[in-house]
Amino acid sequence: MADKKGTEIRNDGGQPPADDKLLAELDQRIQTARKTAKWARPQPDKETAPSKPSDMSVALRLSSEFISGVVVGAAIGWGLDRVFGTMPLCLVIFTGLGTVAGVRNVLRATRAYDEAHKSGGVKQDQSGQSPVDKR
Repeated sequence: MADKKGTEIRNDGGQPPADDKLLAELDQRIQTARKTAKWARPQPDKETAPSKPSDMSVALRLSSEFISGVVVGAAIGWGLDRVFGTMPLCLVIFTGLGTVAGVRNVLRATRAYDEAHKSGGVKQDQSGQSPVDKR
């Protein structure tokens, strides 16, 4: 399709096609600047760097481990109370058992996280400290 002047109308917003040589040169200059800058952080290799769970993900996992234990225990107790007609008794007992199970799950997950950190499965954060060193 042509406009009044006979030039072709482009659907890409009117931008000229990218010059591969200029882009490669610009990329090379950026890489050189990153290597020589004093403020630049070293970029870890994505293939070799082990992934570290964020503090938020660890907190969400631990809280969900605890809450799920309490909720499942309370649900079982409520269900047994409905079946047997002993309304508060089973609910109280199984909520307590669910709390104990939730605490055990949190301790188990924390132990697994600590073992992964000690064996080198968890890397240091951007400040150079491991998450356990910040306690």
